[in-house]
Amino acid sequence: MTVTSWSRVVGRTAAETEPARTVHEYGLDNGRLRVAVWSYGATLVEVSVPGPAGGVSPRTNLVVRLPSLADYERRAGRAYVGSTMGRFARIVAGGRVGIAGRRHRLVRNEDGQHLHGGAEGFDARVWSGRAHSGRDRGRIVLTLVSPDGDQGYPGTLRCTATFELRADDRLVVRYEAVTDRPTLCGLTLHAFWNLAGGGPVDGHVLALDADTLIEADSRFVPTGQLLPVSGSAVDLGPRGRIAGSRIDHCVALRGAAPGAVLRDPDSGRALLLRTDQPGLAVYTGDRLPEPRSGICLQPGAWPDSPNQPAFPSAFLSPGRIHRHVTTYHLTGIGHR
Repeated sequence: MTVTSWSRVVGRTAAETEPARTVHEYGLDNGRLRVAVWSYGATLVEVSVPGPAGGVSPRTNLVVRLPSLADYERRAGRAYVGSTMGRFARIVAGGRVGIAGRRHRLVRNEDGQHLHGGAEGFDARVWSGRAHSGRDRGRIVLTLVSPDGDQGYPGTLRCTATFELRADDRLVVRYEAVTDRPTLCGLTLHAFWNLAGGGPVDGHVLALDADTLIEADSRFVPTGQLLPVSGSAVDLGPRGRIAGSRIDHCVALRGAAPGAVLRDPDSGRALLLRTDQPGLAVYTGDRLPEPRSGICLQPGAWPDSPNQPAFPSAFLSPGRIHRHVTTYHLTGIGHR
């Protein structure tokens, strides 16, 4: 089977502080799944399956997307929907970090903290891209260069984001980055999933491969302690139903099985997530433009890891490569 690719122009960014940039959509299609990524923010805007026969729409999108490019550019209320986060996803407490013996102050953009790469993180950049058709798999490859001092980070960081759609209905997302100076790096995808294709996700069920979660205060700053998942907001009980649960936590993955399995019993669709990352942020989308219209499963580094010596490291040195691979396997997509 050949996985086909396409590209088209979405529009141009608003010319405010920088010259307007052309934004492209890059897409892949394996005959069942269709994937589309915008070069603005390396943003996943579509993972769609054929809609039910006789339905209003010929396809059903299983990820949340915003209506227009202007909505993604708008800072307020965009919720980082589907975007690539960088240089470092989640939080750096107070925007302060020590790297290679020197203290650095990162841009503070959320309640005095540094969040998701800063006010102008990778989600707000236009990446360079291309799409490739191929036998059994197709690829969208996007690149970005973040200069020394960008949002307060030291070193020039050269990043690649690859979205690979396979004939067996697996979407593999890979991030790689290299630096010329010691820096902090934790790239990830902030996609929101709704396997029903619309409405609230309360009917979904979720299973996590985690025993502990990273304790955090009311500002989402980690305390340095790990708490048991059992009895916490992340504990969904034996049935795993999301209904009634408000979740915005990061769990520590065991890594011996899929990090998360999300199911929609009504449609019969399921998403199996496997990752090489140590943590998984889970958010039930309560502050989305349409609250609870999707659930975010964000694999990556533990929050505030550069300020927590006991946490897995997210530092990157020259001569080394930051790598992140997550596979999203969709099943039951032929269900009617």
